[in-house]
Amino acid sequence: MESARAHQWVVSARRNNNFTVEGVDNNSKSVTGPQVFIPNDAVAEFTVLQNQFNAEFGHSSGGQFNQVVKSGTNELHGVVYDYLRNRNLNALDQQFANSGILSTPRYDQNRLGAEVGGPIVKNKWFYFVNFEYNPLGQASAPAGTVSAPTAAGYAALSGLAGINPTNLSILQQYAPAAASATSSITVAGQSIPVGVIPIAGPNFQNAYYGVASTDYNFSDRDQLRGRFIYNRFSTIDNAATLPTFYTTVPQTFYLATLAEYHTFSPTVMNELRLSYSRQNQNFPAGNFKFPGLDQFPNLTFEDLNLQLGPDPNAPQFGIQNLYQGTDNITWSKGSHTLKFGTELRKYIAPQSFTQRARGDYDYGTLDLFLRDLVPDQLAQRGVGNVVYYGDQIASYSYINDNWRIRPNFSLNLGVRYEYTTVPFSQRLQTLNAISNVPGVLTFQEPKAQKTAFAPRIGVAYSPGTSGNTSIRAGFGMAYDVLFDNIGILSLPPQLSTSVDVTGNPGTGFLAGGGIPANANAAR
Repeated sequence: MESARAHQWVVSARRNNNFTVEGVDNNSKSVTGPQVFIPNDAVAEFTVLQNQFNAEFGHSSGGQFNQVVKSGTNELHGVVYDYLRNRNLNALDQQFANSGILSTPRYDQNRLGAEVGGPIVKNKWFYFVNFEYNPLGQASAPAGTVSAPTAAGYAALSGLAGINPTNLSILQQYAPAAASATSSITVAGQSIPVGVIPIAGPNFQNAYYGVASTDYNFSDRDQLRGRFIYNRFSTIDNAATLPTFYTTVPQTFYLATLAEYHTFSPTVMNELRLSYSRQNQNFPAGNFKFPGLDQFPNLTFEDLNLQLGPDPNAPQFGIQNLYQGTDNITWSKGSHTLKFGTELRKYIAPQSFTQRARGDYDYGTLDLFLRDLVPDQLAQRGVGNVVYYGDQIASYSYINDNWRIRPNFSLNLGVRYEYTTVPFSQRLQTLNAISNVPGVLTFQEPKAQKTAFAPRIGVAYSPGTSGNTSIRAGFGMAYDVLFDNIGILSLPPQLSTSVDVTGNPGTGFLAGGGIPANANAAR
């Protein structure tokens, strides 16, 4: 998908990071970033490895982020909390002032939560539960000022010859008349007064977070730990400029893990983890109608800084299921601490996103739209809205030795091997074989890398006996995971392609259907 919103932040700096919950994967394979959110009050530990890390860690070359969920104890503990932010505590944002809104619009956020933890059976079985409700209500404004004709401007437009009545009625239906004129534009040779329209649309997110953990001690040698995390979001998609095109977006996330720790001897310990996680996101385009078109397109008028239509990236959806199993063994022998393990993952991940699926029509002037001419900036539509399957298998294995040569000098040696299959839909590149030119260009199925060995070497030295100074050095290789957004935007043209309007077919562009959903060549 082009974007994933709610609690995910799409910035390039986080593309190559790895997010885990107690060693269990918590990554979105669509656009990267973390999946489930754990309330701060339910986190017992948070660690980030941002420099040299040993062979146990991989998946990505960037930071290794891990969260540990709280556990219960022999003492019964409970907490009720509320973190409050309110419009009355805020100054006026300059974006609203630019749009002519001079009083502080709505901004109300609460993080209401409660947690309890304690023993089920003292010294043996413990529980911890946290629930948090995070309602956020606010007003949103576009980044720049947006203009529309005044009432007098609309009246003048309705009397002009050569104006398409359908296009004018659509503009008037969705873009309210400006209260006063601040400038003018030219339409069909006539000067039309336009002004800034104040936009303070609704923008809310109701988030529900649930965390539950249980720990059971079978004996001094065996412990069982269970974790369950639930996120549900009911948000509004405010990517459109005009609030009338906003839609609600349901999203749910789950993560469940079961871990068993077994101590074979004072020097040998085994950790087995099984987990399942699921993400379900849907960004609809709404049920908006444009007469003569199969879908309401994305219309942009540069001279008004106005985007007319639903979220330009809608519709899209994404589902991710991940089954994961991990086993790690730690063995201490003299000055060596050996750790080795393996991990298996199975992804089932259908999603759908076609760039410009409804048609993007970018007009330099409102005049071209109202006279129903071909857009001069962009007239493009992605056709073939298919479901992309990111189904794949991954395995990670490693061996690592922490060798304490002297009390103030240690050496870390390790090697990691990663194998990840090519997602199912990316393997469909073989459909392009019909276009092969022997000896010049051939299309084949992408192959998974089978030589992804990642050696790691680290040195830590503390000169003298004070322990106040530490000198570290290291070398390592890592392999980043290619996220699904790359594959879904590079499907074979038989499945998905972009169609552009070329030339100047004259008037009646939208009246003739614009670019139809079944278009298959440049017009």
